[in-house]
Amino acid sequence: MIDNSAGRVHRVVNVGTGLTGTQALRAVIDDPALELVGLKVSTADKAGVDAGRLAGGPDVGVSATDDVQAIMALAPDCVLYCATAVRREPEALADIVEYLEAGINVVTISTIPMVYPSAAPPEWREVVHAAAVSGNTTFYATGAEPGFISLNIPTAVLAGAGAVDSYRMDEYAIDLDKSYPIWEVLHESMGFGKPDGHVPARIAAGKVNHDWETVVRYIADILGLELDSVDLDWETLLAPEDLTTAIGVIPQGTICGHRWQLAGMVQGQPAVAVQYFATVSSTPWPQRWPRPSRHDQGGMVIRVQGRPTMCVEVYFEQMPGDRVNPGVAATAMAAVNAIPAVIDAPSGVLENPLAGPSIVSRQSRTRHS
Repeated sequence: MIDNSAGRVHRVVNVGTGLTGTQALRAVIDDPALELVGLKVSTADKAGVDAGRLAGGPDVGVSATDDVQAIMALAPDCVLYCATAVRREPEALADIVEYLEAGINVVTISTIPMVYPSAAPPEWREVVHAAAVSGNTTFYATGAEPGFISLNIPTAVLAGAGAVDSYRMDEYAIDLDKSYPIWEVLHESMGFGKPDGHVPARIAAGKVNHDWETVVRYIADILGLELDSVDLDWETLLAPEDLTTAIGVIPQGTICGHRWQLAGMVQGQPAVAVQYFATVSSTPWPQRWPRPSRHDQGGMVIRVQGRPTMCVEVYFEQMPGDRVNPGVAATAMAAVNAIPAVIDAPSGVLENPLAGPSIVSRQSRTRHS
């Protein structure tokens, strides 16, 4: 194994083998600064299977287990926690607390509001902080969006800002049925194919505020703004005809797209906002909606009005022959790349997004050595 620049190889346990967890697992295996010593799975049929095989590659000599005590006995330097927190946030938080109290550092993509702990639910901050103090360990939550796209990149851009009148990041999930063809998410959570008047579950359940208000408050804090409130507005689009998509036909008159905006308000004006657009294939784009410069490609657009006014666009490109959603891969890499810095950080909860050590990704060395 190639050693990293500090001469240390960190022992890591990966938890979770879903879409993102599998990408994280593959990245840990490929990272010269990390050694995979364990894999925690939640289903008995994966227990005993080699981790390399579960990551879509050759065997690596590490078998998956569904026994948390077996993981604890490995005493790794870090747990990379990628298990889903959808409909099980209390359980995911309890898992993380258990690892921290046992003296194991944790990097996670699962507890989304903790990407900016200052704006996360107070009870989350308190229990994680207490566990980190008890175990003399470090906790860090990251991801893509919310994550490095909505925290790290704006921080860098706003280093060149003077007076800022308004900030908004627009995320475009165009033709989402092709990049994320999971019916439960697109139909049940986002409402595609539901009748007129249906409130998408992520709106009805408060998930938008729960996950993205941390981003709004982080940007407001680094701009020195005191928000009067954080307001949500949203709308849905209805299919003008039957639309053929990768998840089946979206019938005429049912939801084929939606937009929401979460805005931090100052004196009645949106000063800091996050806006999200989601559509399925062939959805007509309303003229009232702003667009990225690449009309047919999803991405993120950061719009800063002020002195100077700035606009930054971020796109993920699908590699030829690669079937993995690049956004999923980027989410996994944000966590994997952070592991050495988190292990070396003082104990406690890391409050701000890591800017990154002098070397962020180690995998390029293996390709050019």
